[in-house]
Amino acid sequence: MRHSSARLALCVAVVLLSACGFTRSPAEGLQFQPPAGWKSSPGIMGFMQFWRPPVDDGEMLMLVKSPKPMDAKDVFSNSQMHGTLKDVTIQDLRTIQICGNQSATLLQAQGTSSSRQGKDQVEMIMTNAGGGSYFAMYVRPLGTAANPEASAAVRELCAKP
Repeated sequence: MRHSSARLALCVAVVLLSACGFTRSPAEGLQFQPPAGWKSSPGIMGFMQFWRPPVDDGEMLMLVKSPKPMDAKDVFSNSQMHGTLKDVTIQDLRTIQICGNQSATLLQAQGTSSSRQGKDQVEMIMTNAGGGSYFAMYVRPLGTAANPEASAAVRELCAKP
């Protein structure tokens, strides 16, 4: 009897957590579109989600939503970047326009990630919209051609009309 009650409680908890948006995607409400065929992780409480190509070739796309606006200088500082990548070299850091006239910060860098051997090329975009901040990152092994859909996706942090 105890096992049945525990299973029922677990089932109810899973349904309630799902209904509360714990697996919601941060891409909801955005024009953000990952490459066709890429596999997604479940959304993590509406704040984070990852996508990978069907064949693991070292590429990854990540989208993060912060409920509060963030300053790009804090996110893209050398100390923050060294926490993400070892031996990071920032190649480009500038303000760009996305979605017509929406201001965003672009960062392009190279570095060694802790999750795999070899250097990675990283492209990140951060923008403030709708009272919060969105941060998209596309990572691929250094020397490989960029996936055009993944490169476009990081620039699609635009609210749906």
